[in-house]
Amino acid sequence: MRKILITTVLTIATLSTSACATGPYGGGPGDTSGNGRPGGCFSGERRDDCRERQSYERQSKHHYVWRGDHYEDQNAAGAAIAGGIIGFILGTAIAGSNDDRDYYNAHRNDRDWRDRCAKSHPGFDPRTGTYAGPDGFRRYCTR
Repeated sequence: MRKILITTVLTIATLSTSACATGPYGGGPGDTSGNGRPGGCFSGERRDDCRERQSYERQSKHHYVWRGDHYEDQNAAGAAIAGGIIGFILGTAIAGSNDDRDYYNAHRNDRDWRDRCAKSHPGFDPRTGTYAGPDGFRRYCTR
């Protein structure tokens, strides 16, 4: 149940990355949020720059916004993809972190498993299924 909950939360966070990656710039063509007239020039944008931007937007299918004295590309697909990959990696790491404990829970009553772990690891504790590693941290025995 816990794995499902964690995976669900991370999936929602990953999917929301693509929605947030576009930034607070408003919508696409026809946007009337104050960035400029629909299909027109932004306030503060020179007329020649406006014509050049509109021509380039038609050719490249990108939407640009005017921020003070420069243009910003509103196509943030790269950021959304990177966020998705990072979210997937974190989700699998968290979901996979319980595998050793699940292995212990499945084998804790198995005498052969306890004997193998006791022979392999001198500091093995059959009550918890863990042993002290060379770095001092306790680890589950998965042999």
